[in-house]
Amino acid sequence: MRRLFRWIASVGAFSCVCGALMVGTCAAWGQDVAEKADQYLSTWAKQGRFSGVVLIAKGDRILLRKGYGMANYELNVPNSPETVFRIGSITKVFTALSVLQLEEKGLLKVSDPVAKYVPEMPQGWNEITIHELLCHKSGIPDFASAKAYSDFNDPRHVENALKENADKPLVNKPGEVLRYSNSGYILLGRVIEKVSGKTYEEYLNENIFKPAGMTHTTVDHATEVVHERASGYRFDGETVVNAPYGDPVYGAAAGALRSTVDDLYRFDRTLKAGKLFSKAITEKAWTAYGLWTAPLPLPLEADYGYGWMMGDAFGHRYGGHGGWVNGFVSQFTRYPDDDEVLIVLWNFETSNIFPLNHDLEAIMFGQKYEVPVARPIVHPEPEKLARYVGDYQVGPMTVQITMRNGKLYAFGGGQPVPYGLIAVSDTEFYCNDAPTIVTFMPDATGSTNQMMLKFGDKVFPANRLMAQPKPGN
Repeated sequence: MRRLFRWIASVGAFSCVCGALMVGTCAAWGQDVAEKADQYLSTWAKQGRFSGVVLIAKGDRILLRKGYGMANYELNVPNSPETVFRIGSITKVFTALSVLQLEEKGLLKVSDPVAKYVPEMPQGWNEITIHELLCHKSGIPDFASAKAYSDFNDPRHVENALKENADKPLVNKPGEVLRYSNSGYILLGRVIEKVSGKTYEEYLNENIFKPAGMTHTTVDHATEVVHERASGYRFDGETVVNAPYGDPVYGAAAGALRSTVDDLYRFDRTLKAGKLFSKAITEKAWTAYGLWTAPLPLPLEADYGYGWMMGDAFGHRYGGHGGWVNGFVSQFTRYPDDDEVLIVLWNFETSNIFPLNHDLEAIMFGQKYEVPVARPIVHPEPEKLARYVGDYQVGPMTVQITMRNGKLYAFGGGQPVPYGLIAVSDTEFYCNDAPTIVTFMPDATGSTNQMMLKFGDKVFPANRLMAQPKPGN
């Protein structure tokens, strides 16, 4: 018996030692991730290329929670973990979960036609189901550009916008093609209101945000005074400028929310606990219904569920969503098998969110990444820059190179504003607001009929559409 007790005691002691070693190893790993991520983000911020807040956590342990850059450049107010940001299309996550909550209560079915709840739908759209709105397969054109839609004082502005678009055909047959559609999610917001008898804002506040303890998350209103709300910016080449004004409410159920990294982390913990949403709801939301592909030349794609994008990062399964709205970009990503979460809120319009998020994932999972290096900036003579002006073809997209006030700008299909090009030599340029290196290829005579676009490790040749005449001709 004494031998048995001795054996049990020795096993217990061994287990305690192993447990202590494991805790120590995990603590060291977490510290390593935090230090590397902070060094990476601080380097970006010192270059003026990152302004926002990042939170990285594993389970209930927060590894990094820190602000960088400025919440307000005019007043010299720095970002902090408490700063409030517009989160754009991350809103779609909450819209989709709200619809599934209502289905679980027996108040609707995702197989129902949308016209059952919004009878003002154009007759040619009557076959569209809630499911097709949720996974972007409705084929609905952009009705939010209709004049009636911007009349927010009219409670029927969505319905009036639908009537205004009654004669517009669908861009594809319902269920046929996944085409990302903000209009579809705006309609889902109206379905939530019709079924619940509450405004979209009231429904989310009562059924998701309050139960999850998300005290700083709600529909953003431009007229409200919001403590610690960030201002939105963009780059004009090397210069920081205010982003064009856009009423947050315009995005409605497709992109009108504001939040903080802490609230989104609480939401992650709520999902992990499985208390607010049933397993049936989350399984339905996280089922892939089609493949989402970023517009060229960005080499990005993900499976799309109901308000969630899903895929694989360095062999680690993820689910989440990004957001882009006037002056702000954001990314909320969960790694369920690892019980980790990455939250990036940025008060600049910039597609550099893609490489930054990728590099932070590399840090989290022990993969290779490059710390950004400050590049020397030069200012070529205007006559040298002028030879690059023109239209260039890269795949199906045309890139326009223009010149204004002695500076070059690049404008591609689908861009809301042109990207300012910053020169590091007479021929090589980069963007503060895009993960792009542009290299012009002048020939021996000085004519430039080709440029190379580099995105990460991929290079795309772009040929001038109309050949440039030889100098002197």
